[in-house]
Amino acid sequence: MHRTNQENTKAGKQLFGFLQIPPAVKSLNVCCFVMGESFSFFGSWMTQIALIWLVYQLTNSAVLVGVAGFTSQAMGLVITPLVGVLLDRWNLRYVLLSTQLVSMVLSATLTFLTLNGYITFTWIIVIGMLQGIVKAFDLPARLVTIPRLVDNKTDTYSAISIHWFMVNSAKFISPMIGGILLAKSGAGSCFLVDSISYLPFISAILTVKIQSIPNNSVAKKAQVWNNLKEGFVYAYNFVPIKCVLILQITICFMAMTYVNLMPIFANNILNGNAETMGFLMTASAFGSIISGLYLVFRNKAKGLEKIIASSTTILGLSLILFSRSTDLQTAIVLIFIVGMTNTLTLAAIGNFVQLIIADENKRGRVTSIFTTCFLGILPFGNLFFGGLADKVGVNNALLFGGACCLIGATYFYKKLPEIKKLYTLYT
Repeated sequence: MHRTNQENTKAGKQLFGFLQIPPAVKSLNVCCFVMGESFSFFGSWMTQIALIWLVYQLTNSAVLVGVAGFTSQAMGLVITPLVGVLLDRWNLRYVLLSTQLVSMVLSATLTFLTLNGYITFTWIIVIGMLQGIVKAFDLPARLVTIPRLVDNKTDTYSAISIHWFMVNSAKFISPMIGGILLAKSGAGSCFLVDSISYLPFISAILTVKIQSIPNNSVAKKAQVWNNLKEGFVYAYNFVPIKCVLILQITICFMAMTYVNLMPIFANNILNGNAETMGFLMTASAFGSIISGLYLVFRNKAKGLEKIIASSTTILGLSLILFSRSTDLQTAIVLIFIVGMTNTLTLAAIGNFVQLIIADENKRGRVTSIFTTCFLGILPFGNLFFGGLADKVGVNNALLFGGACCLIGATYFYKKLPEIKKLYTLYT
């Protein structure tokens, strides 16, 4: 009887341990930062939605919509690796303040041009490219900053999980509110909201305490290209980071592109309309929210490598099954699983990378490589799958993407014993 009570007590602790408030939430420093950045994420997502609508309204061309998206996103592939070297040298507070102020000016410019009828496709391309350059600095800087907000290193996992949850929450909410604003007030109102959304984050950046690290010598600082090479060599030679980055590239190229194929799938496969696409996108976004909550309340870094492996496998299988679905109800369930596992895998990889970086002086460079694999690969995946869907059909294109995810998961599973050993050692 005593043994049974002990077992019940242990099970109760495990249950309530999962429901406990995440450690990072107790930190005013972390909460102030992530709450501030959630407002700017919300505005940024709203602007992306409004820009897609505006480009299509101006050009009536799906091809030019793709071109506009590609030109802004592709800047990350070119610039982001070099950004990592600079982030390891520069003051992160000043970098973040600069990116928010420039973003605010760009959004205000879009607002002015749109509301006064001066907006053109050329203006959208130019401003989109500038926004892409800003993002190349901004997103890695945020990720590098978060581990330096916590007082205890053990709270790093919790802080990064909350960051990803806020990203996905903004991604979930902004399409609904953005759609209402677009319908009632036009794209200019979305750009105006975006301009204002940077103010809370600027206030947070000025308020939080960011821990500094010892500076490198002046001689070493002069070797920009050597520092860049150092970062790539470190990422390549350290097996856990190399393996998760290879898997991340696979997912960003082969799986994340499903979002761009949803309008075609809803129309051609499900014989639906814009409302059908809305159901699918909402289900996918809701899955992202669920995965974010799971990582936040999980409250521990141990076992992340297993989550990455299993969620990638489920992602591949669910994407394959979704590609074969022909009724809306089944498709909604499957796309919910796709959205959940896609976000879970990428967020877990993001956490994994930040936790396993042993050399703090290389954090900026490794983080920028991680961001490059995300921002730089995705636009090429969109272009590739757009062409593939045109040639073999959207369902077969999705099937191919799911199969490639399973191949990536198999590769990762083979490396799992070595990854687990090193991950346990460094965390």
